[in-house]
Amino acid sequence: MNLIQQKFKEISSDWELLVILAKRDISVRYKQTILGLSWAIVKPVATMLVFLFAYKQVAKIQDISGYPIQLVIFSGILFWNYFANSLQAISNSILVNSNLISKVYFPRLIICFSSIAVSLVDFLVGLAVYIILALSLHQSISLYIFLLPVALFITSLFALGFGLIFASFSVKYRDVQQIIPLIVQYGFFATPIVYTTKQLSEKSWFLYYNILNPLAGLVEMFRACLINQYDLLTAQNVSISIIASVLVFILGIFIFDKREDSFVDYL
Repeated sequence: MNLIQQKFKEISSDWELLVILAKRDISVRYKQTILGLSWAIVKPVATMLVFLFAYKQVAKIQDISGYPIQLVIFSGILFWNYFANSLQAISNSILVNSNLISKVYFPRLIICFSSIAVSLVDFLVGLAVYIILALSLHQSISLYIFLLPVALFITSLFALGFGLIFASFSVKYRDVQQIIPLIVQYGFFATPIVYTTKQLSEKSWFLYYNILNPLAGLVEMFRACLINQYDLLTAQNVSISIIASVLVFILGIFIFDKREDSFVDYL
């Protein structure tokens, strides 16, 4: 834990650099684009419409969640886009900023932490769209929405943990960059993003929460914060996701610290 405290002290002492890098990433993301921030609206809405068409018109799948399927899908996509975009940005952050790293010393974690800024902006824009969608469907917002920052923080820890691990190894082993898109692609379907855990068998439900995929608990926590009267998960399932996120984050910090000194040798 001393290492964690040390790293956060380093980041807090150079917080101005973190803000500068975050602003730079946001500016670069939308620079010379016609739609600008509107892309944060177009992507989740388009994805939702595609799955609505596939479910209702092609596969004729009946929704058994008991909630508006538009909100179920959009809330899941909102969660996944934040996690997946954060994971990819963090994983690639060291390589993308190789010129900066090789010229001057500063806490390398700042680059990884600042990489979340773009995903956070996209999430906030998407959240506004979700609220408009919910109101247009005559659905009130969940009373648990005040817990959304907590769910977002836990998801950030999970993304940072895995992102730091991938960033640490991708500097030397560039094959890691090929693995990340596969994780994002397959993870989308392995996590209840466009469906709920109610559509899983009891055995599959238990495996998801307790063994295979802690993200399942996080996405359902997201939904409980957004969808009114959504069945909130038991404390046990939420606790498993929280514990997994914290452990992955701590592991990521330790691995990153062990390999940080060798970054310049391979960049």
